[in-house]
Amino acid sequence: MWHDTYLKAVLQPDYTYASEHLLPHLFDSLTAHALMLDSVGVAHAAEAARLLQAMRREPFPPYDPLVEDVFFTVDRGLASLNPPAAGALRTALSRNDLDMTIYRLAARLRLMRALFRVLNLRRTLLAFADREIDTIIVAYTHHQPAQPTTLAHYLTAVENNLARDTQRMFEALARVNLSPMGAVALGGTSFPIDRFRTAELLGFERPIENTYDAVSASDWQVEVASVITVTSTTLSRVLHDLLFWASRGLLALEDGLVQGSSVMPQKRNPVALEHARTKFSKAIGMTQSVILSSHNVPFGDINDPGPDMQPPLSSMWQEFREGVELMTASLQNPVINREKWLHEARRGESPITELADAITRKTGCGFRVAHGRVKTLLNQLHDEERTIDTLTLGDLQGIGVDISSAELQSALNPAEFIARRTTLGGPAPSVMRGEIDDAQQRLQADFARHEGLTGRFMASRAQLEGTGGERPPGG
Repeated sequence: MWHDTYLKAVLQPDYTYASEHLLPHLFDSLTAHALMLDSVGVAHAAEAARLLQAMRREPFPPYDPLVEDVFFTVDRGLASLNPPAAGALRTALSRNDLDMTIYRLAARLRLMRALFRVLNLRRTLLAFADREIDTIIVAYTHHQPAQPTTLAHYLTAVENNLARDTQRMFEALARVNLSPMGAVALGGTSFPIDRFRTAELLGFERPIENTYDAVSASDWQVEVASVITVTSTTLSRVLHDLLFWASRGLLALEDGLVQGSSVMPQKRNPVALEHARTKFSKAIGMTQSVILSSHNVPFGDINDPGPDMQPPLSSMWQEFREGVELMTASLQNPVINREKWLHEARRGESPITELADAITRKTGCGFRVAHGRVKTLLNQLHDEERTIDTLTLGDLQGIGVDISSAELQSALNPAEFIARRTTLGGPAPSVMRGEIDDAQQRLQADFARHEGLTGRFMASRAQLEGTGGERPPGG
């Protein structure tokens, strides 16, 4: 009989978690194992597969302190229906390879869903950018106004980041999607099983070659957590900018995503963005729990990087999902104060780099010299408490620069500043339209890749269930 403390602290929470989150993957793994055993001639294995398909449709038994875990609950139930079938199922099977298979199947499904939401966020960003190709903003570096650019330029930069994150997720998925089944405890089996067949039935790419590795490795879970950390970090930085813009009235969320104040009637608090920021922070925190659950654990011990790692992984997925969904909703229909942004660009000093460029082109003095002259000019303006839109040809002549009035006005015009930046990746509208088109094509290719994997995994589940299929992983 188990100690009461161990029951309450370990066995019951593990049973509850597995019952709520892992049962479909448990039945998939056991059914695939039974079908494989039948294919290599193990008697009664086909009946085990049939009974497992029937058992998964019944309510799962509640926690019983006399039964160690969900596997032994299934084992006991199967034995009560057909002892030979239960005996066949236990052939070349350990909870070690079974558990690691279940965890990989669960991670595969969650990663597919995370991918789908990131793809949707990318689609939202590109649609937003397409509407804002001509919207001038002031980009900041070191928390100071830097240069004029467009909102589309900013948004496509974020989408570029997420496109790389998408590839990281696909690459991590390829390493998750390997089958531990048939590794048994760690040393394989003397029975003539077909590990490739089990992997195929479960939709895995192939078996993990080394049976010790199959039941011991935690690198794939740490990698998944690291990918979520990278994406969450990027998105939390974007949220910082969005909240900064909202605080200055440059961007406003639609009504359903803001909250008012019980005291201050004017308040429109962008709470959806604030909660998204918190959720990404929590997701990053959970990833550290995942990594530390695997840190400093003997390679052959799967208990810490196995069941103990699953709850923080589940919390990580939930926080990440909710953060991405809040951010996607916030960016679908925000109100942009284009006039206010343009006013900041015109009266601020952000276009001044173009004046140095114009002086360089006009005089041939070299950018270093032109930069110094413009710096001197700015110091004079600051001493006189003037803005750059008050610059005159006389001011320029005072620093030894002779350009026309048209050249001066052009150099200080933020729209022209942007229009001139036509090199690869620049913000010029003529460039940006092509960049958005390219990004859309890349996104569609990623959607198609996700759809292909979804179909494969759904077909695997349908075969193992003996039914017509399940909701897609993106749902």
